[in-house]
Amino acid sequence: MSTKRKRSRKKQKVYTVHWPILMGFTALLVALVLLAVGVIRACALPEGDAFSAGETPEPIIAAPTRSPIPVDIDFTKVHKTHVKVFFPDEGEVRDMLLEEYLMGVVSGEMPASYSLEAVKAQAVAARTYTLYSIQHGGCKTNPNADICTSSSCCQTYNSEKREHDKWGDSYPYYHSVIAKAVMDTAGEVMLYNGKVIDAMYHGASGGWTEDSENVYSNAIPYLRSVESAHEIGSRQIGEVSFGREEFVSRVNGARPNAHMDADKLEEELKILSLYPSGRVEKLQLNQDVITGKTARKIFGLNSAMFTVEITDRQVIFHTKGFGHGVGMSQAGANGMGADGADYRTILLHYYTGVTIGVIGQY
Repeated sequence: MSTKRKRSRKKQKVYTVHWPILMGFTALLVALVLLAVGVIRACALPEGDAFSAGETPEPIIAAPTRSPIPVDIDFTKVHKTHVKVFFPDEGEVRDMLLEEYLMGVVSGEMPASYSLEAVKAQAVAARTYTLYSIQHGGCKTNPNADICTSSSCCQTYNSEKREHDKWGDSYPYYHSVIAKAVMDTAGEVMLYNGKVIDAMYHGASGGWTEDSENVYSNAIPYLRSVESAHEIGSRQIGEVSFGREEFVSRVNGARPNAHMDADKLEEELKILSLYPSGRVEKLQLNQDVITGKTARKIFGLNSAMFTVEITDRQVIFHTKGFGHGVGMSQAGANGMGADGADYRTILLHYYTGVTIGVIGQY
């Protein structure tokens, strides 16, 4: 008789997934991972860059790209004046159309971020300055040139490569601003009694421009001191400091008759007089007296509008404005443009008694 063995069947276990618990655990795990990453990143930041409690980092948003201003660039549109321009770095003289040359000058002399009307005023001033230079002997560094690209001699000039390097992705927009300013004023120059003027300009006035004779030798009727109340731009104020011994060494080296003593600066260093503009007229250096203009050169100051602070260890010059202060203030022109003035109003404010004419029509 055969016997059949009964197969034993194991009872299978059934697992029930509790989804709410699983989701909660997953969320907790993700939070822990993110926290760990945050700690690692924070520890990797340089000292001072980590976010403090309660602060939320601002999102990094790419600067908006402004579309170029529509402008018809035709350098022969009004006139065909040519200039011989000396490029010292290349050692060559190039024959250029005046308006073509001005594209590089306006770019080099005034920030393209300034108000458009200020940039237009700069274009007229630079054009006028160029023609005046041609009519009065041309470039001093090269007898075969009308003008050069050296700021120490004539006017600063930016090549297109320099503009690309300076403006980067904003080049199309800023280049169009310069082109708009040059082409909208093409051929326009400032005149006094029917003659092209010496259209001097500077970075910032400190509130008042200066009479020409207080900086240069001649009193020029159209280069009078005027108020420049609203200035917008960089280099409004500055500071230059020297150790007491360093200051005395510099003074006695430049002015041997001064005989200054580092222990007696409170007695020996004094501002004696100011021009009405607020610039220093006379500065006493012990046994010597110099002009504010000379002080600017000796001490490397931004302007001759300064005060002097003497401490136990230092001599500190606090300056206002930038440049010689004669003619148009570029920061002032920017402020006037921001306030709604057009370029003609700006020019007539800074150049007393001038008129605006067009090349070949005056």
